[in-house]
Amino acid sequence: MQNQPDKSIQRILVVRLSAIGDVCHAMAVVARLQERYPHAEITWITSPLEANLVRLLPKVNVVIYDKKSGLKGMLALRQSLKANYYDILLHMQWSLRASLLTRMVRVRRRIGFSKAFSREKQHWFVNEWADEPKGAHVLDSLLSIAAPLGIETPLIPCPLDLPTSPTESPLPDEYVVLNPSASKAERNWTFEGYQSVIRYLREKKLAVVLTGGPSANEKALADRLMAEGVINLTGQTNLPEMMSVLRDAKLVISPDTGPAHMATLVGTPVLGLYAHSNPRRTGPYRDLERVVSVYETLAEKEYGKAVSELPWATRVHDPKAMQYIQEDVVLEQLSQLI
Repeated sequence: MQNQPDKSIQRILVVRLSAIGDVCHAMAVVARLQERYPHAEITWITSPLEANLVRLLPKVNVVIYDKKSGLKGMLALRQSLKANYYDILLHMQWSLRASLLTRMVRVRRRIGFSKAFSREKQHWFVNEWADEPKGAHVLDSLLSIAAPLGIETPLIPCPLDLPTSPTESPLPDEYVVLNPSASKAERNWTFEGYQSVIRYLREKKLAVVLTGGPSANEKALADRLMAEGVINLTGQTNLPEMMSVLRDAKLVISPDTGPAHMATLVGTPVLGLYAHSNPRRTGPYRDLERVVSVYETLAEKEYGKAVSELPWATRVHDPKAMQYIQEDVVLEQLSQLI
């Protein structure tokens, strides 16, 4: 690590468009960057939804690029930033679209992933490759890009400007958040499993708060899970409000989806439920030992190899994978966390 920050670095540009979990990882890195370079102006180009999270970082200039706007939107962004010149670009997304977007801005140093980790030809669009990440997690890969600036660890909990009253009605002093729905339904655990978790928590006299997005499927699952002592906020909070709800929780229980990483960002323990992706790569960063996972067993069954021999981003494709997570295993882990 560099002993002193380079004070010639005055303007830093970050490009990470999506998704919510990955943006949370990047926020933890950028927060550490702000701590080390308090004199630097940081600008972040992101997508409209994720901008609601990035704006929670104090003193970060947020520039929105809507992927639906295509080349026209890129040209508009170039016009809006044509007077700016940046010392550093942290190119934090494996995406040809994001790479093309980085060519709309003037930058001296363009830092991307190590060539061995480059995807979608990202290495064509940068002039400096990071060293290989020190860990397998996605957040470790983002840290590797900031490592040339002396950043070695994320800042978690992350200092954020959060709403003081996230909901109209006050929540209980102690509650556990259950976020049952992932962005893809196949990543959801079983309805019966979630019911067992709710019963266990109620037996422990803990209130349960359901969170999630506004989609019909998420609302329908939450409605089915309603019981005495359960508060349903599904679809009723925006991202900053949800972040506040997660921050104040005793624990968050969630499959592989954005709110698990939002909770990590604000320092709340997470019990993650994993089957399709390797939790060592995409799990809640500070709670990897608390994850209940069947990924290892299912991946070895599908590919006939040990997980250590599989490519970094290998996924399990069994649509029933989450059903292999056993209720008693989850409840045992839960009993150790409550």
